[in-house]
Amino acid sequence: MAAAKEKENMIEVTAKVNMKYDTDIKKVGEKLKIRESDLKELQDKGYISYTPPVQTQQPGQGNGQQTPPPADK
Repeated sequence: MAAAKEKENMIEVTAKVNMKYDTDIKKVGEKLKIRESDLKELQDKGYISYTPPVQTQQPGQGNGQQTPPPADK
């Protein structure tokens, strides 16, 4: 069973209620890692809050725009 647990993607979320997940006991506001497959169910019940990580881009990369050259004074 431990091998299956390690293969599944884990997501960091914040507990909205005091809860026990696997062997961890978390209080309101604490962060915990849950299996990706449990995300929807725990969100629907209102037990956790999850904000997907933001993908940051370097200026001029990946969005088809170029960074303008610095203005000369």
